[in-house]
Amino acid sequence: MFAKEAEMTHPVASWMRARGLDVKAEFLTPWGICDLAGLSFDPSKVARRLQLRQTRSLTSITRAVLLLQIPDIQESRSVTLTKLVRQFAPSIPGNVIRTEMARLVADGFVVTSSHGRMQKLNGWMPLHDRLISVELKRARIDEAMDQALNNLGFADESYVALPTDVAQRVAANPSRWRPFLEAGVGVLAVAPQHCDVLLPARRTAVWTNPAVQLYCVEKFWRTRTKGS
Repeated sequence: MFAKEAEMTHPVASWMRARGLDVKAEFLTPWGICDLAGLSFDPSKVARRLQLRQTRSLTSITRAVLLLQIPDIQESRSVTLTKLVRQFAPSIPGNVIRTEMARLVADGFVVTSSHGRMQKLNGWMPLHDRLISVELKRARIDEAMDQALNNLGFADESYVALPTDVAQRVAANPSRWRPFLEAGVGVLAVAPQHCDVLLPARRTAVWTNPAVQLYCVEKFWRTRTKGS
């Protein structure tokens, strides 16, 4: 049915766009490339972020990690730069933390009191309402399942997309792939002009790394169309 996996991109991407997702091909993650990633923003969260004038994106995982560690301004808590440096030593050098925190302050994500205590301006996390990953494979089902499982590190829903006959074999023998399916991985059956969900993906936070997900969402924020 398909001579190359790239031929499966169009029907799967069309399926994703029909569900209101902005789609990126060959989406770079910290552990490799995901064939397709799709995201839809939460309009109310986008409006809140724009209200805060936080138009720049978080372009490093380190910055995302730090931002998630800073209490919201609505909370009674705060944190100092000294505490952050101590908390992340030695995995993140102190000079990197100082540089990244200065960027977060300059971009309007973090405010600092006269006593050096920091809080973040929030009210928009998470910024998205749906984030899907898809791995395309003509065969090599085990490899596809492994990649889809890894993608749950950033995606709310993760699929393997297989030619229809291959996908039907997987759906007919779910016990063979139980660890992946129970983790939430779904299966798409792909034909030249369309694709169908044979086994739906399930949302699960068990595998999700919040900082990695935030960083990946920011890739869509950086290229979002005006008004989206």
